Amino acid sequence: MAEILQIIKYEGDNSTFVWKSPIEDFNTGSQLIVHESQEALFFMNGQALDLFGSGRHVLETQNIPLVRKFLNKPTGDQTPFHCEVYFINKTEQMSIKWGTDSQVQYMEPMYKFPLKIGASGEMSLRVEDSRKLLVKIVGTESWLGQAALVQMFRSFLMARIKPYLAQTMQNSEFGIFEVDSHMGELSSVLHKQLIPDFMDYGISLERFFVTTIVKPDGDKAYEKFRDIHIRQYSDIAEAQLRQKVGIIDQQTSAQRMVIESQGIATKRSQEGYTYQQERGFDVAGDVARNEGIGNFTNTGIGLGMMGGMAGGMGAVVAGITTDALSPVAPQQGTSGNNISPPIAGIGIIPPVIDLKTEVPPASSAPLQSSVPDDMSAFKKKLEKLKMMKETDMLSDQEFEAEKAKLLENL
Repeated sequence: MAEILQIIKYEGDNSTFVWKSPIEDFNTGSQLIVHESQEALFFMNGQALDLFGSGRHVLETQNIPLVRKFLNKPTGDQTPFHCEVYFINKTEQMSIKWGTDSQVQYMEPMYKFPLKIGASGEMSLRVEDSRKLLVKIVGTESWLGQAALVQMFRSFLMARIKPYLAQTMQNSEFGIFEVDSHMGELSSVLHKQLIPDFMDYGISLERFFVTTIVKPDGDKAYEKFRDIHIRQYSDIAEAQLRQKVGIIDQQTSAQRMVIESQGIATKRSQEGYTYQQERGFDVAGDVARNEGIGNFTNTGIGLGMMGGMAGGMGAVVAGITTDALSPVAPQQGTSGNNISPPIAGIGIIPPVIDLKTEVPPASSAPLQSSVPDDMSAFKKKLEKLKMMKETDMLSDQEFEAEKAKLLENL
């Protein structure tokens, strides 16, 4: 004879979706304990009747109205009745793996070639409608675990996921070569498509993730288009890199020129002469080597270009010019002055020479010999002074003093 009062509670684990209590045919007054994450469903004579939520329930006729009409009234509601209790775990069951059993063929949207791929990932499920799950899937089974549910849904998943995956990939704005960076978008689209299918069985598809796309490595068409895809981006990147390197080279060259110019300017400042004076030294050397140095016109122009040199040197050149041309008579038609107006761009006023007047040979000889000799000696002595300064034989003050003497002796 059955016990008068019994305690019915869940004794399964957390990976179980449905668990049937082994206690059956209990009397009214028995206690039912349901946890917060569970529901308990009464079956009587094969029919799903009352559904209990979390808490402690005393199973009396007033608490089970659907069962009450089946009780034996003449026995004072104490007659045992045949019933079954199923506990449904409503927690979210995570990390349930899924994967396609074969590859799916579709038309690649970017390059328009047929392609076969596979996919796999994870999902999480939760029981939404306990009655629907028990009626449609569990039936008379006493237990339904995670592995058993996935096995039952395997063919269902393949029938749904494969066409959804092919349609999503074919209609997407990204191709097979960019799919790895769009896994979240692909997972979201498939999740929305699968939710109604699971809900038909009382299961809520809480989360759905695509973690791997199996690509047809080794397929000739796939390898060909993959090379084309990589090439179009690598060529652009290479061209951009060459352009950046060219710009860097130009900037480096310009900076080098600036540094060299600053170094030369610092050197001139330390040695006590300017760029115009340095150019004057070079012009003097060119004049001395010029075959037309005997021509007084060329001499005047050459000496004019030397006007940027030191003041003492300008005075010497002016003296040489005056002495060399002193025998020449004033030009007819002038106002008594034998000097012509200044020539633009020339630092010295060249003399006006009467080409009809014969110039004594003696007056030109000193000009031809004194200018190059003086300049050559000046440059040699200056170089010696620089060398003595660089070897610390002369101090900066001594070097400046000796250089001033050289300029005075020009």
